[in-house]
Amino acid sequence: MGSEETIKSNFDDYIGTEWIRLDPDDARARIELRDELRQPYGLMHGGVYSTLVESLCSYATAVAVYEEGSIALGQSIEVSFMRPVTSGHAEVRAVARHRGRTTWIWTVEIVDDDERLCALAKMTMAVRPAPQS
Repeated sequence: MGSEETIKSNFDDYIGTEWIRLDPDDARARIELRDELRQPYGLMHGGVYSTLVESLCSYATAVAVYEEGSIALGQSIEVSFMRPVTSGHAEVRAVARHRGRTTWIWTVEIVDDDERLCALAKMTMAVRPAPQS
């Protein structure tokens, strides 16, 4: 079983995350807006944006460090919202700006189907030795 299958998330399957690319230089994922993902005013819930950022940065970091015997854990996340997603998809695009031995830092953009910037984020990942089990 490859690293991508080993570290797959049931939660991401549950919410419908579509994985596009897990490259640390251009990681991408997206999700289609459904009624279950809307807040009371009909917009994509802010927690969905945050979920996508953490999931993409976690998964892409984990795939990159898996062969070294390491795992990736979310350490901090900051998301600034500029424009709502009201239909279609939200696509998350992340670039690893720092790839240290124990910490990775990502910058992230979220765009809608019209390529409009909807949110900016920064995600810090902790990289630790995998538990022995």
